[in-house]
Amino acid sequence: MVVANSRLWNWKGLRRCFSQRDGFILVEGYESPEQWLPQCQRMAPCVAIADQALLERFDPAEFAGMVDFGRSVQVLVYGPALDERVVQNLVRMGCMGFVAEGTPPSILKKAAHALARGEMWFQRRLLTRVLQQLLFADRSPKLTPREKDILKLIARGYKNRAIAEKLCISHETVRWHIRGLHSKLGLQDRLGTAMYAQQYLDDDTPFQDAS
Repeated sequence: MVVANSRLWNWKGLRRCFSQRDGFILVEGYESPEQWLPQCQRMAPCVAIADQALLERFDPAEFAGMVDFGRSVQVLVYGPALDERVVQNLVRMGCMGFVAEGTPPSILKKAAHALARGEMWFQRRLLTRVLQQLLFADRSPKLTPREKDILKLIARGYKNRAIAEKLCISHETVRWHIRGLHSKLGLQDRLGTAMYAQQYLDDDTPFQDAS
C-alpha cells in the first residue's frame, strides 16, 4: 500500500493497524504527483492512500486512464468532508473510496481492505446519488436549447431569479422549466439537477437569445 500523505505516514496509529500479516506492506509515497502515480503503477495491484489536495493537481481524465478506473490502482482519498459534487468528481477520476480527516485508523484499515477486495468505500447515500446522476447522464434525454441554457446556469450556481434576469424571462418561466427538467431527467431536487448540469459546463454552445 502506497501512502502519499506525509501527515498519514507520520501517524503511528497507521503503522500499528497495517502489518504484513494483514497482507499489506506500507510504502511511503512521493509527494510529487509526477512521481507518485508511476510509483503506484509499478506496484500494481495496490491500494494508494492519497491526500485530496494531491489529486487536484491531476487532469481528471488523464488520472482516470492512469489508474485504469480503479482496476490497476485502487485510490483511497483522505481529506476534508465531502459533498455530492466532490464525490462525483472522485468517482469519475477512478477513485474507489474516501475517508474523512480524523477517521480512526481502524476505519481506515477497513476501507483499505474493502478496496483491496475490489469494493468501493463511500457513504451509501452519497454513492447512490452519484451513480444515479451518472445513469441519468448516460440516458442523454433530449433537452431543448432553453433547458440547456438553464442547466448551464444552475451548474454555475445561479438562483432562479438570477437565471430569469440572465435569460430575460420571467421567474415563473424558470420554475416551469426546472419542473420540466426534474420530470425529464428523473430528478427530485435542485442538488441532483446541479450535479447533472455539470456535463454542460464544457459545452461552448452560446445561450439562446431572449424569447
